[in-house]
Amino acid sequence: MIGRRRFLGTLLASGAAVVHPALHGAEPDATPERRTGRLLAGLERVEGVRAVKMLQNSYAQYLQYGLWDAIGALFADDGICQWDGVTVAGPRAIAAHMRRVIGGGADGISPGALHTQLLMMPVITLSPGGQHAHGRWHEVRMLSGQTAWAASLLTVSYIRSGQRWKIARLVSHPIFAGSYDEGWRNVVEDLPVVPYLISPQSAGRPASEAWAAPRPVADLAGVQGRLVRLAAEDAVCNLQNAYGYYLDRKMWDDIVDLFAADGSMSIDGVGQFKGAVNIRRALERDGPAGLRHGELNDHPQINMTVEVAPSGREARVRGLDLGMVGINGAEASWSLTTFDNRFVRRGDGVWTIAEMRLYPELKADYDRGWATDARLDRPVPRTIAAFPLHPATGAAIAYPAGLQPVAGAFDSHADDGLARPPDLDEAERMLARAAAVNAIETISSAIGNYLNDSLWYELSRLFAADGWRKSPSAGYYRGRDRIWQMQLTRNGPPRRPRTSLPLHLRLQPVIHVAEDGLTAKLRTRLLQFNSSFAREGSMTAGMYEDRAVLEDGIWRLSVDDIEHIWRAPSYAKGWARIEEGSGERLSRPPDHLLAAMPPDRPITGARFPSFPDIAPLSFHYRNPVSGRAPPHLLPD
Repeated sequence: MIGRRRFLGTLLASGAAVVHPALHGAEPDATPERRTGRLLAGLERVEGVRAVKMLQNSYAQYLQYGLWDAIGALFADDGICQWDGVTVAGPRAIAAHMRRVIGGGADGISPGALHTQLLMMPVITLSPGGQHAHGRWHEVRMLSGQTAWAASLLTVSYIRSGQRWKIARLVSHPIFAGSYDEGWRNVVEDLPVVPYLISPQSAGRPASEAWAAPRPVADLAGVQGRLVRLAAEDAVCNLQNAYGYYLDRKMWDDIVDLFAADGSMSIDGVGQFKGAVNIRRALERDGPAGLRHGELNDHPQINMTVEVAPSGREARVRGLDLGMVGINGAEASWSLTTFDNRFVRRGDGVWTIAEMRLYPELKADYDRGWATDARLDRPVPRTIAAFPLHPATGAAIAYPAGLQPVAGAFDSHADDGLARPPDLDEAERMLARAAAVNAIETISSAIGNYLNDSLWYELSRLFAADGWRKSPSAGYYRGRDRIWQMQLTRNGPPRRPRTSLPLHLRLQPVIHVAEDGLTAKLRTRLLQFNSSFAREGSMTAGMYEDRAVLEDGIWRLSVDDIEHIWRAPSYAKGWARIEEGSGERLSRPPDHLLAAMPPDRPITGARFPSFPDIAPLSFHYRNPVSGRAPPHLLPD
């Protein structure tokens, strides 16, 4: 790991970004009217990408509680849902179908049942006119009944209806399924490659790149508030995801730092903990700070939706915490917790957590599974976090009798200052940073897609001209062609039949775009479901610390650095039965690659997953509230 930090330090200054003038500041000799037109059109496109993500993540949240009418209302009047070989058209028919097939004819999910969708890796592209969008998502479902696991690739078409977006067509392409006892297997012997509607160039092109007819400068009224809300979304998403990474490592000091001075943590069924001392006490219910040998405490943050108050000073993030915890050689368990957190912006512009509201949904022993060991006996009606207004209709959500929603306080007062026209230069910079966040998440998701499908050439074109990529246990390779040949040498061309699939899922991004909008730092989690047609699956987990650069107007990766943390030997053994020092035995040997194509830089630190040893983990950022440095801080 120390070698990794030194290596990244030597790379960050290498290679200059080639700036596309239309994306960074004003084009030469542009009139204020033309700049205004471009700003407004670009802002609408960036907001469109985020609205589509909000729409699809709301789908996953509604599915968790069986809100069938709310799911149906996400679809256009002639919208189509193709799922598990069945095609249904129209909001009412889609709701009725899900109510019958999943809900057993009733609204809601029956007590003790589970239907959870983990939605990950969005790749969203907009049409030139900005009225249509296409999405590519991966989903893994945790289910009660004979099928406990299922995974699909979702291809989704969206259409803009007035000021809102709706789903025009959703198609599920199944990947694997299986019972809890036996785990998952691929659904067919030869998994097809679903056609792409993106390219490496379009994946990293900022959605704000759009020319528009000149509009009056007066049209900038209200833009300030919209830009402030985009920046707020990015800040609170980073804060929520950073919390998840601190939780992984039981970094209690850093978690307490994230809260406002009068902040609180509420755990449904347990109580409320207010102030730093009591929040720390709540955290220590799970033990002292730090991980001991063989301890796993992974907590991916998934299915997040963000709502920013009209004032721009408060925000709300709702989502799902997937817990994978245990002690190697002793015990392991799954957990699901819905979070509904309120954030406030201090006078100095720093965002903090005002209220963390946690609603435990599931706790299950890894060996027994959730069908026989769901250890949360929830009363009926169940207390859940209330939903924001429906993203496609703007209406309040209707809840079935078995659910009791709790709405937290949220400031609904507008700030008149946000209606003032912004400084045009600063507005362009703010929009460029917001567009960069969208584009960087897209290329992060695209690299996962290309890895899944063994599309090595396309993967290599996501990198900058002198970009670097780490080949696990082998070393670092520089330049697109070297990366392409490295992947081909180590993995070979795509195979047919495609009987196995390492499903690389990159999620939980923490993205920091530089003030100049030319470079960025990215942290993402790897959650990998290894699946096969002939045998049970397994899991792998790791952490990416990447860098991105704006090159020729397109965001590309300048460094892609993976640190694998643990590999489960099999589904049956999971993370509770990993032998000491087995990281090397469970990893693919790099001998052929090292002989045929030595790396441009060797790995000087640990080469294989360390677990059950707890290796140091690097962060590219300090604590976003207190500025506390992590034990291993990557160089600036």
